[in-house]
Amino acid sequence: MKNIDGNSMHIPIDLLRTFMVVAETRNYTQTGRKISKSQSAVSMQIKRLTEIVGKPLIEMNGKQIRLSPMGELLLEHAQKIIRAHAAAMTAINQSELRGRVRLGAPEDYCSHFVPQILAGFARDYPDIRVDVICRSSPELYGDLIQGNLDLAVCTALGVEGEKIFQESIAWVTCGDLAILEKASLPLAVYSHNCLYRKWAMEALEKINRPFHVAYMSPSISGILAAVRSGLAVAPVAMSVAGKEVQIIGPEHGFPALPAANVCLYGTSGLTNPLVENLAIHVRNAFRERKKNAA
Repeated sequence: MKNIDGNSMHIPIDLLRTFMVVAETRNYTQTGRKISKSQSAVSMQIKRLTEIVGKPLIEMNGKQIRLSPMGELLLEHAQKIIRAHAAAMTAINQSELRGRVRLGAPEDYCSHFVPQILAGFARDYPDIRVDVICRSSPELYGDLIQGNLDLAVCTALGVEGEKIFQESIAWVTCGDLAILEKASLPLAVYSHNCLYRKWAMEALEKINRPFHVAYMSPSISGILAAVRSGLAVAPVAMSVAGKEVQIIGPEHGFPALPAANVCLYGTSGLTNPLVENLAIHVRNAFRERKKNAA
């Protein structure tokens, strides 16, 4: 690799790791906390990386950090380099790789994506135990911050994370559309801190459509059971809706719902090979879903 002066350059992998965390947090202090370095040490590493590349990587807008065009380009390659490095180190030490990783995901993804992820991971790393925690996205992020999880797949929470999928959210009902004629629309929803629930209620309030919560469940299977039985209409992720329900939308008088960004959050994933290799399997599972949905 050469810098803009045409000279060959070597970028230490620890500088790339720090740069990736800065790109995630957009804050030197938070980066320092995540990688156990001082703010000044983080700043010095970014300065050194900039000198090696030969072009600005960071742009400051007041106190807001953002990546320059060169920074965005480097980030894309840095992610590939870090993953390749982790994969190489794992391949070298695979026979000695043992331990436990804690993965959190909302219930709908635990039902549909996590079994595929665990099966593939177990084939590659049979001596690593994966503990799966199934909760709402806000609860999972809280567990991650408190050190009770290593990785969490969450609907975007307004906190910088690695976007791995964009989920379409749709209204679903059973084949009998008579339920749509009810004076008060019965809803099947998750708990109060569910983003889909919030979006659905706000959308109905905007068009002055009366509604009530007829069924509340912590699981997607419970929500879909209520829908298939003709008891309620529900906002659900398209990837888990299944073929036994009917999608309804503007043609039925229902406003479109926002798409949800699904992000991968981690605390030690850039330095812990157990966590990083599970993260690779998570990314691959959602990448396959994206291909199949295209």
